[in-house]
Amino acid sequence: MILSITGPSGVGKTTLMHNLLGALPNAKVFESVTTRARRPTDEPGEYRYVSEEEFEAMRDRGDFLWEAHPHGKSYATTKKSIDDALASSDIFISPLVISAVGILTEYAKTQGKESAVRSFYIWTDDIEELRRRFHKRADMTETEIEYRLEECRSWNVEAKASGLSFIYLQATHTPEEILAHALMLLKTN
Repeated sequence: MILSITGPSGVGKTTLMHNLLGALPNAKVFESVTTRARRPTDEPGEYRYVSEEEFEAMRDRGDFLWEAHPHGKSYATTKKSIDDALASSDIFISPLVISAVGILTEYAKTQGKESAVRSFYIWTDDIEELRRRFHKRADMTETEIEYRLEECRSWNVEAKASGLSFIYLQATHTPEEILAHALMLLKTN
């Protein structure tokens, strides 16, 4: 199964991923390819870090099923890793942008594996809470914070208009509450 976690910056995607990896015995991180630098919060095996040139070479070979370029960095997922995850009995968890969830869902459908994909969307309408979270980050300017807040509003609108079968989680709950809700919803969906 592939379990995607989607939502705008600051809603707790990485926290939920870490918590699910700890709570589900057969859960693994789903490898993506990225040109961004390693972060302390990255799970081992979550990313293969490549140069822009290597990323372009992989794209040119047709290795990727999708790619995204948020915040000036490149991210992609290989067709091979998706095929391997869809064929596995393990749960592979990955944060994804909305467009990638749509592509993944359609691809799984063509493989007869639509039921092997579940997609969480973490949302919030509490922009002030997001602002507080962004201010705790030392690497963001006021301009970046305002951009990300506006982006949050557009992500929520896009998710609801997408027609995708997202399982919605509320970002203003505690990480423990979000995890408990996610685990309960995984059992019922």
